[in-house]
Amino acid sequence: MRAPVAAIALALLLAPAAARAQDWDESYRSGLTALARGDNARAAEALRRAIALRPEPGRNVPTYGTNVEPRYFPYLRLAEACLALGQLEAAREALERSASFGALEPADERRRLLDRVEALAAQRRSPPPTTASAPAATPSAPPVVAPAPATPAPVTVPPASATPPAEPSAPREGFHPGHVGEREPRPAAEPRATARPSAATPSEAATGALEVVSQPPGAVTYVDDEPVGATDPQTGRLVKSGLAPGRHRVRVAHPGHEDAARDVEVVAGGTASFAATLRPLSAGAPAAGAGLVAFALVAIGLVAVFAWIALRRPEGAALTGGSTPSGGLAVRAPTPSGQANPGARSDDLGQEWFGDFRLLERLGKGGMASVYKAERRGELSALKRPLLHLLDDPQFRERFLREAEIGRALNHPNIIRILERGNVGTVPYFTMELLPGETLHAFIAGRGAAAPRTAVAIVVQIAEALDFAHSKGVIHRDLKPSNVMLLPDGTAKVMDFGIARARRFEGMTATDAFLGTPDYVAPETIDGRGTEARSDLYALGLILFELLTAQRPFTGDSSFAILKKHSSQEPPTPSRLQRAVPPELDVIVLKLLRKDPEQRPASAEELVVELRNWLNRAL
Repeated sequence: MRAPVAAIALALLLAPAAARAQDWDESYRSGLTALARGDNARAAEALRRAIALRPEPGRNVPTYGTNVEPRYFPYLRLAEACLALGQLEAAREALERSASFGALEPADERRRLLDRVEALAAQRRSPPPTTASAPAATPSAPPVVAPAPATPAPVTVPPASATPPAEPSAPREGFHPGHVGEREPRPAAEPRATARPSAATPSEAATGALEVVSQPPGAVTYVDDEPVGATDPQTGRLVKSGLAPGRHRVRVAHPGHEDAARDVEVVAGGTASFAATLRPLSAGAPAAGAGLVAFALVAIGLVAVFAWIALRRPEGAALTGGSTPSGGLAVRAPTPSGQANPGARSDDLGQEWFGDFRLLERLGKGGMASVYKAERRGELSALKRPLLHLLDDPQFRERFLREAEIGRALNHPNIIRILERGNVGTVPYFTMELLPGETLHAFIAGRGAAAPRTAVAIVVQIAEALDFAHSKGVIHRDLKPSNVMLLPDGTAKVMDFGIARARRFEGMTATDAFLGTPDYVAPETIDGRGTEARSDLYALGLILFELLTAQRPFTGDSSFAILKKHSSQEPPTPSRLQRAVPPELDVIVLKLLRKDPEQRPASAEELVVELRNWLNRAL
């Protein structure tokens, strides 16, 4: 029963944080999502809330830290929702307010929406003629008078001879040493109008649609790993149109349930269907129903039978019944294989399996968990699971599951994405996106000291990830080079959020392993004063020091010696170890490594601004 209690407690903890995080940007994006799935009434409500919180539209509007909303056009989207609802006066009012801001919202799109409003208004004023002759009816509303050329109305825009070309999307810049391209943190394609003309254009006819029905309702739907909205809270239905023909990966997720995913074939002009019944994460929860309880009892009975057979035949391998991930190949019962492989089993070909996942190779192993390259139904991911000796620790299990939930909530270009979580028997796991590249630890070990611009280009991305996480109330607590992935194009991805909170601070263990890594722990954590956001900045200062010099500022023969230096010894100036380091970076590094957290930068956002200013000056 620990898993249901932990899930409920986690939901209660995260609910107030989600409510506090509701701001104009999230209201705007909620409106876009509702508009995309055809829920125009909800879209209009969310867009009006966003407008009330931030009336002025624009491009690249700052949201938090150095992140921006690339296209904040609430009045055009509101007009689109009102038009789909048939509320012409409300759509006109939204377009008038859009025009009052001049060019902050695209004039060509405003003109097209206004044309649609006027066309629908004219259609209402002139009903189709009937076969029987009838006297002309008096119009219910006065005709719309075209504005005089001398005094144009606010929404009037000059006619365009051709539809202006769509804005080109900016491709990700290649990795150049010392260069950081501007990155839009949460790109999202603007939804098209839900009210379409009756005659489909060739481009519309060349696309298909997807209908998703989920149980329970309100599940978030992803197409090719991009969120497209949530199923209706009552009917559990969502329709996504405008999909390119071909195979798409569809995934449905709901809190407290296992994800459901499947490849769906979309054909031009047709509608593909995906019905998903999500299983609760705890099969023994009361809400699972009598059928699920009965299934659990049968499963327990089968396990008992297989255990009895295994005890009777210690030299043989008991075979599991039913279908197997190997496509019908008999699979041996799980056999312990040490701390690295809890819950794993091998088939007759010697291939290791973990549930439905085929383990291809081990990518890494730390003091608490192992990460494997895994394959399931042709899809590759990185699978993380605890080591055997921690499975009986309820506090660690709770923290492990929290890491998965925190990771799924942190959607940022510089934070590795968590895909799903679940259990195989008693072993919890979660999967992450599998990325090419190497850890920052391997980067430093293989190349030595980095050029100053290269080092800052990497660290500023880590700082942006910390800024986003801190804004959501999440402190990493175990930031180090081995927890940062560096992709071939130069993108840095922070991973392992939350794992350092697996246990209370207890100093060194019997194996001389300090939780949080002695080389990157802040003095206030060592002294028992607690961990705060600026503790992450101290660790980031150590990473920047190591990137610039290929050395750590504090070394010693034991963990205790290193911890003592963090608490009492001042770090060397980076330029003393690497003459190419400019004095400005010496100042930034030493400020990050101050013993007193109050003397470090006030926030990760402040550090991002300072590092970007240096990059601009160093061009």
